[in-house]
Amino acid sequence: FQQYGNEIAALILEPIMANSGLFEPSHTWIQECREITKQYGALLIFDEVITGFRIHPQGAAGYFQITPDIGTYGKIIGGGLPVGAVCGKNEIMNTLAPLGGVYQAGTLSGNPLCMRAGLETLKALFENKTYEKIEQQTGPYLDQKIADLQKQSKIPFYYKRIGSIFWICPGLQTAPQTYHDISPHVTSIFKEVYHHLLNFGVYFSPSVYEVSFLSLAHQKEHLDVLISALTKAFRSSRIGVVS
Repeated sequence: FQQYGNEIAALILEPIMANSGLFEPSHTWIQECREITKQYGALLIFDEVITGFRIHPQGAAGYFQITPDIGTYGKIIGGGLPVGAVCGKNEIMNTLAPLGGVYQAGTLSGNPLCMRAGLETLKALFENKTYEKIEQQTGPYLDQKIADLQKQSKIPFYYKRIGSIFWICPGLQTAPQTYHDISPHVTSIFKEVYHHLLNFGVYFSPSVYEVSFLSLAHQKEHLDVLISALTKAFRSSRIGVVS
């Protein structure tokens, strides 16, 4: 910004990295992003395709208590159906068609099925007190079960949860600072654990970089199934510990 500040239109970022592991920046750093974009007259854009509605009713913006100029949201809005959203201040949104001169459109823009799914999903999120249940019941329950498993597992693993998003990375002994800390050896451990989990009835995303999500459908008994499968998978793994 010091070198090119007057030429920068916008700073686009994932306020919490959640597609290469799960990495939470400091509140101070996010605040500095907000301040420097205001200083240079650039827009601050939060990519909340993953974090939106999963960690706070207002996404990462509400979690950090920082308001971006534009926010983008993904298919969680429609319970998995192909729907997304862009939101922002009036002076920005009014520049988009049909109100403004910036053309935007898509095959599913305004699709009635997706819009109804979106309304019903958001209604369910708030009427069923989703955030309270995750933060007071299933989230802490999972945290404790994972902590107990870490004490007895022969393979160390890293675990982090932010709201309904959680990440389990077998083979890591310490908290990674970036995705570069996920070595090929760690990836090998994950692959083996992943296939053991399949055999024990738990289907994770087939990549060490992918996160998982808690939902209203998950009860404590479902988390017990996960912990049991993880326990068996770690016991079955033949790959050594990463140094």
